Amino acid sequence: MLNITAVHTVFHKDELFEAMAEQYDIGTPQGSRFISNGLNDTYEVKTDRGKFILRIYKHKWRTESDIRFELELLAYLSSWDLPVSHPIPRRDSELLTELNAPEGIRYAALFTFAEGVGKVDAETSKSYGHAVAHLHHAMDQYVPKHSRFELDTHHLIDEPLEQLLPFLKHRPEDSKHVIEIAERLKEQLITASSGAYDWGICHGDLHGWNVYHSDDGSLTHFDFDCCGMGWRSYDLSVFLWDRVHGKQDNSSFEDEYWDIFLHAYLKERPLSEEDLAMIPLFVAVRQLWLIGLHTGRSDVWGAWQDDGYFDGKLKFLTNWVDAHKL
Repeated sequence: MLNITAVHTVFHKDELFEAMAEQYDIGTPQGSRFISNGLNDTYEVKTDRGKFILRIYKHKWRTESDIRFELELLAYLSSWDLPVSHPIPRRDSELLTELNAPEGIRYAALFTFAEGVGKVDAETSKSYGHAVAHLHHAMDQYVPKHSRFELDTHHLIDEPLEQLLPFLKHRPEDSKHVIEIAERLKEQLITASSGAYDWGICHGDLHGWNVYHSDDGSLTHFDFDCCGMGWRSYDLSVFLWDRVHGKQDNSSFEDEYWDIFLHAYLKERPLSEEDLAMIPLFVAVRQLWLIGLHTGRSDVWGAWQDDGYFDGKLKFLTNWVDAHKL
């Protein structure tokens, strides 16, 4: 019999929920559903009081301090009556539960359920732009009690580059080209680090699908797993990146929903011309970050990053950088 170390395990959903339900005052358990194996494991749980979301953070993905930063930020935003899926305290007021998995300690947190559906159109882009501005306003007032990684050049460029380059060993020209692009992007970000740019707590993943919209026009933000201190123009750029990076015609980078989103945001929370000028740069940075994320998590998600994957991802990166003279 071989003794192999586990990298990632999936808990039995019913046993997991029954054990967790004892820790919370959320009513009588009725069932659970394993929703996704993403950056973390997500479960939908149901009791006689309604639905909740249970997140199991993957081993070594976030430190305990990182997670507590996120959870306490969400509790703070909820206290401002902002529409966020926020953590629910256990009966003993603790927000985190340690789980002993074969791969090591993992952390679990229970969240309120986000009602509605994901939708990006003219109406939702406008309401989302307003809502993100209010989110940033509230984040400006928050003083973190816990340390967390920052959305800086190391996190957005150095780490992704380290993760993706081993996958390009058989494509030396692409490897060289990516390194050159990364160096240019990093040089510009280092320059920005010394400037008076809008820097503060960011959601980190505002691509327009981490928010659910209801028929009455209300919305709920969720999934702050990528949050941290960073450039606010990077936070906004993720919405534009999502709108353009998957288009078949990579030479067309205009998008009406982005224009609506940004206009709505700026009506509530103005940004300087310097901040706005950084957005195209951050779209390229986001693309680099994404490739690094996919390759860096291949030990858990699988190494499906084949030549077809890199053909598409690097084509957009190159075309975008060339079009915007970055």
